[in-house]
Amino acid sequence: MAQGNSVSREHIGRRKAVPVIYLRGSHYEVGYDVGRNFASVIQSFLETFQGLKSFEKEYKTASGRNAYDKTLANMRQRYPHYVKEIQGIADGANVSFHQLFLLHMDDIIETVNENSASRYDRGGCSDIAFNTPANTVIGHTEDALMETLNHFYIMSAHVIPTPEDKEHGAVEERFASLCYAGQLPGYTMGFNENGLVFTINTLSPQNLKPGNTPRTFITRALLAARDPAEANNILLDQGLGIGNGFSTNMIWTNAKGERQLLNIEVAPDLKNDKSIINVQKYDSEPLMHCNAYLREQVQQVTGAIIDSSRARMKAIRQHLPPKSRSDIEEIISDTTYQEYPVFQTNVDAQIQTIAAGIFDMNASTWSIYIDKPNEAEPVAILPMRFIMLNKS
Repeated sequence: MAQGNSVSREHIGRRKAVPVIYLRGSHYEVGYDVGRNFASVIQSFLETFQGLKSFEKEYKTASGRNAYDKTLANMRQRYPHYVKEIQGIADGANVSFHQLFLLHMDDIIETVNENSASRYDRGGCSDIAFNTPANTVIGHTEDALMETLNHFYIMSAHVIPTPEDKEHGAVEERFASLCYAGQLPGYTMGFNENGLVFTINTLSPQNLKPGNTPRTFITRALLAARDPAEANNILLDQGLGIGNGFSTNMIWTNAKGERQLLNIEVAPDLKNDKSIINVQKYDSEPLMHCNAYLREQVQQVTGAIIDSSRARMKAIRQHLPPKSRSDIEEIISDTTYQEYPVFQTNVDAQIQTIAAGIFDMNASTWSIYIDKPNEAEPVAILPMRFIMLNKS
């Protein structure tokens, strides 16, 4: 190959690719097939992701191992079928289960020994949406540490639980979700065929609850939600509660075609065995959310994730309220603030926009972009089906 056309493993650039896999099987089986088909992507991510070294360091301490063991035991009791899913990914990709589980614990394991208010939290993501009689559209930037760039895929799954998994609460699921390499679907953006479309924003409470349910498990469970009330129960996680924090932006469609637009902020309850949830419905005004709590009074970390969130929210609010899909495309492509743009592609930035998604309810499509939506065509367009609505 000519030198000018060569691509090294160390620097392959921003690839214009959105891998999609279609799956049917039990929780373990869909996990295994994801792992087997994306083994090289998962292995590459584990080799290059610097945060894993920090997680491993904490895991080797007594308090870190205790938090890991307690969390795993609780998840085996509450969501054993999702633990099997992770085991399937590990077996299929020929990687360590414990490393994948550490990824799912994320900042919970990292803050066991030093719960610093100024920790450099991972993630980003910006959301803007509107719900009018004419249409409902949500735009989302998927922002993560730079190592995550090119290390993601989309799984479109029909999960058929085993009799054993059904005994532990598993239900039939049909969904599509973007996934970080080696991780459960849900903690990004996607939809299920019960009428739910949702996106996720990382939020960073200062005080976390090691041993409690990681947000990655709660957002995985959202993919099985059949209606808003069931989603709220999943978020509340009564009897245990979330260990860290996030926000979810939801569009619910019912069998009559009526739609609700919601944002729900979720935080650990430091006094009770449940999550704190703060629900806001949007009827006429647009939904806007980034990576700071807007309504729930939670002590948050300080630092880049909050500074970035405030800058991106300021940029979003400078636009007129969106009334069309093209308005959404323009807003999530905003680069007004050079240090913290809404769509981040600066090669020196630790946090990158790895992809963007636009869910257009009238078109029944989920469009995924690698470059700014106001300048590029989507790399992939997935149809959204809600065939389970009449079965719920």
